[in-house]
Amino acid sequence: MLEIWLPLFAIAGIAAWWYHALRLRERAVAHARELCERHGLQLLDDSVALHRLHIDWRYRPPRITREYRFDTSLGGNDRRTASLMLQDDRVTSARLPEREPATPVPDAAPPATSAYGTWSPPTVPGGNNVVPITRARRTLH
Repeated sequence: MLEIWLPLFAIAGIAAWWYHALRLRERAVAHARELCERHGLQLLDDSVALHRLHIDWRYRPPRITREYRFDTSLGGNDRRTASLMLQDDRVTSARLPEREPATPVPDAAPPATSAYGTWSPPTVPGGNNVVPITRARRTLH
């Protein structure tokens, strides 16, 4: 009789633990999405990954702390890692990427030298580096 019930209880316990872990991961995704919306970031891949799992012994009773990592983007062309620590269903800490200060763009690059002499890019009125494309002249062949 024990040979039948013991494996069934073990399988039921593993299934309950798996379901609980998936539910906690869904809550972590919801917390990460809310955190990104609050700080003006994009949550990339709409997922989180469990990075660390440990027991916090500072409080009675001991609690399990989970750290999830996820990728964010400031404007859609970069990928930065952020993290979120949860105890039960409560966010205990979050770490987001820092915004980079705007770096000044130099006005003109130094001229490049080659074996044929010095070359400098054409300058355009207005101070930007966009060179307008003009239609080539037609020639008779």
